[in-house]
Amino acid sequence: MTKIQLPQLPPQVLRNISHGLIAVAAIYGIYVMRKAYKAGDELADKATKPIGQLWSDVSAWSGGWTPVELSDLIIQPWYLDDNYKISDEAWRVIGQDANQKQMLLTLFNDRVLKPEYRHLIGQPIGAL
Repeated sequence: MTKIQLPQLPPQVLRNISHGLIAVAAIYGIYVMRKAYKAGDELADKATKPIGQLWSDVSAWSGGWTPVELSDLIIQPWYLDDNYKISDEAWRVIGQDANQKQMLLTLFNDRVLKPEYRHLIGQPIGAL
């Protein structure tokens, strides 16, 4: 069997290869650490979520917070112009609730308040 002699690499090439390998190892290390951090972050999120919700509920209760409740629809006089046409903003805001949107469609014809409902201006309208 004959011995094959490999060419000798200059020291600078060996140094560049070693630096490249170190860079690849550092990038891989950062990737693994980032992946581990993300898994730990998700685990901590799941573990602390009930405690955070409880803390939120207790602090809201102690601060006198009460849930927002939708009240009866009131067509305020300033929502309407002189021709009883409702403003664009009032129509958009009131129409965000599905029940009140249906009432608006009943009360208004082409966004003009129907004459038979004009006595309800400024009054709470529970249902029609």
